[in-house]
This record gives sequence, C-alpha cells and structure tokens, in this order.
Amino acid sequence: MKLRLSWLFISLFVVVSYLLPSISVKAEEEQTDPSFSILLLGVDTGDLGRIEQGRSDVLQIMTVNPMDKHITLSSIPRDTYVNIPGYYMDKINHAYAFGGVDLSKETVEGWLDIKIDHYVVVNMSGLKEIVDAVDGVTVVPPTTFSIGNYYFVEGEETYLDGDAALAYARERYTSGGDYARQARQREIIESVMKEAVKPTVLKNLPQMLTAFSENIDTDLNLMDMLALFTKYANADYTVDNYQFSGEGAMIDGIYYEMIYDSSYNEIVSYIKEDLQLD
Repeated sequence: MKLRLSWLFISLFVVVSYLLPSISVKAEEEQTDPSFSILLLGVDTGDLGRIEQGRSDVLQIMTVNPMDKHITLSSIPRDTYVNIPGYYMDKINHAYAFGGVDLSKETVEGWLDIKIDHYVVVNMSGLKEIVDAVDGVTVVPPTTFSIGNYYFVEGEETYLDGDAALAYARERYTSGGDYARQARQREIIESVMKEAVKPTVLKNLPQMLTAFSENIDTDLNLMDMLALFTKYANADYTVDNYQFSGEGAMIDGIYYEMIYDSSYNEIVSYIKEDLQLD
C-alpha cells in the first residue's frame, strides 16, 4: 500500500512533533510495545509506479526493541547468493524484480529465519527530494573519494544537500566498493530520520510530505513513521549498525556474494535478540 499523506494529518503531525519531546521520558518508561522488524529496500529504476519492477540495490533490515531501547540496522549485499522461493538460487536483489516487495520479504524471511513485520521501499532516484525536504543531512565520510564535482574527505563532517547526498549514496568504484556504499546509505537513512523530527524542519512540512509520498512505498502509516523516526532520534535509544560480509564467487560466469557463516550467524543472533526470539 503506497504511503499517502493527506493534509488532514498535517496539523496532527505538527502537534505531536512538538509534544513528543516533552512526554518522551514518560512514554519510554511505560513502553511495553513488542519488538518489530522492517525491511528497507532502495530501488533505482524510475518511479515507484513504474511497469517494470527493477531491482532492489539497497537491502537493509531494521529491528526495533522498545523494551531495551535498542535499534539495529543491518545491510545485506545486493549480490548475496540466496534461495528465492518459487525460483532458484540467485542474487537477493533479483527477488524484487521477480515478485516485488512480497517476494523480497519472503526471500529475506527465509534467509534470516525471521518474520518481517513491515516494509519501506524508497525510490533512490527520489533521494534528492527527500534529503532537501529535511534541509539536508550531515555525514562523516568513512573514506576519501570523489564523484562528479563532489569531493569527500575521510572523517570530515560534511553537510549534504539532495544532489550531494545522491552522489554520496551511489558511488562504489573509488570509495571502498559496495560495502562502503552500503555504510554510507545507512548513514543517510539515519540522518534523514533524525532530521525529519526536528522542530526546525516543520516549516518544510508540505515539501516533506510531498517528497515522502512520491518516493516512499510502505505499509506504515504516518504516526507509525513519526514514532519510528522519534525513536531513532531519541538519545536514550542505542543504535547499532551491522553489515553482512562475505567474498565474491563466479558461478556459471555470474558474480555472487557468498556470505561468511561467521558473519551470518553473528548478525542473525543480534537481529533475533532484538526481536526477542532467543
């Protein structure tokens, strides 16, 4: 179901955004909500309403544990070799091309042995509009690299507008490969979520709502999204980032990423611990 944000919710969004900081401590103390997981997919082949599905070149699992005030964000390499239900062993990002978000969820659920509660699909071509709608983001590049007219310096705090953020999220040839790119994509997602709930961004509500509605497809409603963003921006919450890692292999002339058992077992244990499955 596509995220549709009507003007009816704007006033509610404003009021809650102002009230949440003042009631956050009490709310967190009384928090009894169960843990949940979200599949984050980034697609980069046109608008979300396109005829061809394209591929999900960004795949991340977010788990939220309200009881422990803990969030994990785990990245899955797009070339990861997995079983796609109803098809065959293939790259995990092909699941979206074959069957959209439903097959992507089923594939990830089978691979990780967990249930995916929600999904968010982001049109990466629209990342520019999303970042501009929150007045830009601040990042700290893990490596020094350049792309186009942009030059990023390792360890140097850098402000990015929409165009710069799109370049920062896409480059993977001179900046550390696909793993480094996934780390930067996680960083941008974190920054957008934190910026979106700042009172100073409220003046951009029409722009933000338009950018979100045109470039995000999700089964979360507005208040769910707001609550999630607020948790992420809350200093009381601990946020850990993980990256499934492996090594490349050629099978029948096609490149795949074979995830190390040690990496898989370690990160899945963290995910299941967050979801209170262990």
